[in-house]
Amino acid sequence: MMIITSVVLLVALTWTVDCHVRLTWPPARTYSLDFLDNVRTVGPCGMPKGLGGQPTTLEAGSTQTVTWHLGYPHRGGIRIEILNSTGNVLHTLSGIPNNWTLANDTTAQSYTVQLPNEECQNCTVRLLRQAREWSGSYTFWSCADVNILPAGQNVSYCSGNGMWMNNKCHCKRLYSGDACQYKDECIDSSDCGGKWGSCVDIAGTSYPKKQCFCKAGYMGPKCQTVTTWKSIDLTAGYKKVILSSAKPDYEMYYKVINNTQEIEVVLKAMGSSYVAVGWRPRGATSTCQEMYPRDAARGLRGGGAEPESESEVKSEGTSEPKAESTAEPESTAEPESSAKPESTAKAESTTEPESTAEPESTAEPESTAEPESTAEPGASAEPETNPTCDPDRHMNFRNLVVGTAEPEPEGASEPETESESESEGEGEGEGEGEGEGEGRGLIHPMDCTDMIIGMARGNLHRIRDYYTRDRSTPQEDEFWPNGQNSLTAVLGYEEGGYTYIGFRRKLSSSDNADHSISNSLLNLIWARGQEYCNYRHNPPITLGNTTEPHFYKPDELKYHGHGAQRGALAFNFLDESKPDFSGPCTGEYKNPSSCVDLECDYKATWQYRESTDDIKFNVQAANTNNKWIGIGFSKDAAMANSDIVVGWMTSSGQISITDRYVTGKVMPTIDENQDITDLEGSQINGVTKISFTRKRNTGDANKDDAFSDTQCLRLFYAIGGGYNDTTKVITKHASTPVISSQSICIMRCGARVVVLVTARIRLTNYNHSLAYENSESAEYQALETHVTNTFKPKLQVLPGFKTFAVTGFRAGSIIAEMAVGFEADSSKMDAVQQAVNATVWQAVRSQNTGPLTLDSTYAIVETAKMKTTTTPPTTPTPTTTNTPKDENNNQDDKYGDLDKEQLWGMVLGLVGVLLLVVLLIIIEVFRKGRANRRTHLVNEESPSSSNQDIHGRQVVHKDTEPRSG
Repeated sequence: MMIITSVVLLVALTWTVDCHVRLTWPPARTYSLDFLDNVRTVGPCGMPKGLGGQPTTLEAGSTQTVTWHLGYPHRGGIRIEILNSTGNVLHTLSGIPNNWTLANDTTAQSYTVQLPNEECQNCTVRLLRQAREWSGSYTFWSCADVNILPAGQNVSYCSGNGMWMNNKCHCKRLYSGDACQYKDECIDSSDCGGKWGSCVDIAGTSYPKKQCFCKAGYMGPKCQTVTTWKSIDLTAGYKKVILSSAKPDYEMYYKVINNTQEIEVVLKAMGSSYVAVGWRPRGATSTCQEMYPRDAARGLRGGGAEPESESEVKSEGTSEPKAESTAEPESTAEPESSAKPESTAKAESTTEPESTAEPESTAEPESTAEPESTAEPGASAEPETNPTCDPDRHMNFRNLVVGTAEPEPEGASEPETESESESEGEGEGEGEGEGEGEGRGLIHPMDCTDMIIGMARGNLHRIRDYYTRDRSTPQEDEFWPNGQNSLTAVLGYEEGGYTYIGFRRKLSSSDNADHSISNSLLNLIWARGQEYCNYRHNPPITLGNTTEPHFYKPDELKYHGHGAQRGALAFNFLDESKPDFSGPCTGEYKNPSSCVDLECDYKATWQYRESTDDIKFNVQAANTNNKWIGIGFSKDAAMANSDIVVGWMTSSGQISITDRYVTGKVMPTIDENQDITDLEGSQINGVTKISFTRKRNTGDANKDDAFSDTQCLRLFYAIGGGYNDTTKVITKHASTPVISSQSICIMRCGARVVVLVTARIRLTNYNHSLAYENSESAEYQALETHVTNTFKPKLQVLPGFKTFAVTGFRAGSIIAEMAVGFEADSSKMDAVQQAVNATVWQAVRSQNTGPLTLDSTYAIVETAKMKTTTTPPTTPTPTTTNTPKDENNNQDDKYGDLDKEQLWGMVLGLVGVLLLVVLLIIIEVFRKGRANRRTHLVNEESPSSSNQDIHGRQVVHKDTEPRSG
């Protein structure tokens, strides 16, 4: 059975896009992180010398093509310099000193320079990269340690990865480049375990470009580790969290395996690129950056703590903290490491750490303290320009499988679609985020985070264990001191336009690059890669006339984008609390979930009163002296455009409660119309209580979100910062607001709904033809009868079943579309869909389908429509009386000899007929809508379309081999 998780807390943090700049030739010094800037890190490089590796030797006077990894194409140019041993600039290699080059090519990742014809021992090659949309002085830097030597003096021309012959390098296997400086994971499938995996060219802009993807049952860098996990059944005891229901949607399923003390997680995301999830303990501060890796902390300003919260700066009207140092640092010697250097890969062997786009997950409600500025003052608000999109080009990117190993079916993994009609856990946070902690201890959501990142090609997968110290690209655990892979099993595949990534790991871990999972809240972040030609940036960027107009390749780990591309929430994997609602007309939320009244950190209750069509809310929070408390209402789980009620105890002992509205990352303003009544409150021993009443629909469509029998809202539970009794201005919340785990429906206690559930299955023993598009044809009607006779008997035994219909057929062998109607209590809508889902999948897997042969890996079940009806009154108990009928006023007699029991039976029968009519009308409208859409598509679809997903790209189904590009 699958359970929707009970409590989801949405983190109220937002932050900017990040630059992700790291030298790849010459290779950046240890630790080769790529979010080192002149605000948070110490110049001239952001990373001190002497932490590991050897300097790269270069020939004086030689021509070198300097290359770098770029995770986000910020506006602005680059500068390449040589620094001496004390950090002073000796030469500018990229043109005129203090000038910027390549400013019109935001995706450039290489630049050819001429080295000075002079020796330079213990020197540094420094790359500076602007981010002009944030600030003219805001700069990222990356440094490589080099020795520039005269020709023939111990110059390692091939980086130790090849042999110099006939004036050129002959590289070892897996290495390439003029100096054998770049390394791939594989050349062909023999490097990926042979029959256990395939070598896939992801056509990326950074190395490794060729990567190992494993078959089901295998994992590891070379697909060398055998696992027993070969299929996913999303109905097998998982709890479910909807991370984003706005298309493209993103869901997480999880369960604890008690006998092995492991957590098993499956991510299901619409899209064709990577998916990622990460977590860290709540309450962490920036000191975690100082602790691991400790020897790199000297590169951080203030010993690791950020000098100033970016959100605090933004609240004053800027989008990025002002640079605290110039791009040209003062002439101060770089600090040398006093500790023994960590052993890392030699500098010459520049296997680039994977360019993983940081899941800087921000689906959190936006901070109400921040202005909604999207560009630094003075930055031009250029429109975003994407390149011309070519679906064939996209498919070429996706089909570069190198070598001989081909995937084979490993059992029927079940790509179950659990579509939800309500928005879950998503937000639109933009800008720079403040994170947790107090003052200088503020921490970004990506800081010190344990991550799992995976991608899939057909039924091949690549899933790894990562960690990130800061906003740099996450690195695999082995990159970090004493880090190691902690995954015990993985599984991934693509199906029906979705990517499925599953992993298992122990709940407890002693690895420095891991965080244990205990019965407590974690900060959880998630992300997915950008989709081809649907790039999401804020502020916008221009890609059309650049070196790499298609900068984001499928499965290349770069910046994920904004909006529904990433999110964050406070989450407890081990929480067994009940959902934060108890019925259609009453509800309660408590934190902690087991608390009793005044012991609760926060508690909210609500009760609908049908006679007055209003709702009574009671809210209380502990430890709230000099703080406001509140509750909010939102249609989409984002803080922007939300209805909020806040209250506090004034210094004079009066309660202040106000109805407010927030439009974005700004302070919520007081509504002109205060649509709340019955205001009461108190404060005793630090526990503040407020209560108020509001109509379900206040009539203020611009400033109040309305509840109804068909409109449900997400609830925010917040504890604020300070307030001003006189001006009623409030400061941002002091702790993470909580968001209801799903939309809350506040309606009549007896309300019932008509639910229409749709299902799609694939018939493999039929070939599509135009006859199956025509509902009048004999072929259509015969197949309709087969599908009806197969599935209706299985579905009509479910509680509340009313009707069944086949609504059409379309290409893809043949995909049959069905609609099933139910009447159910409003709180049972999810249960209805889950029951239909389980029944359809049971038939698909068992093949107990008569003359139909089904694809055992394909079924999609969704709730299509919901309509509220009225519960008929309870049938009264008939009573016998000897009172004679009044011949002159015989109301009952006009119905003849029918008694009250018979009358109520007629009423119930009529209601049932009306419900059936409503369902039939909905199904017919749905069927006609599908038919009209097929009319437009009939000349575009063909049987071969079964090999394309919703993105129009070729896919490898679980019963086929991947196509070679």
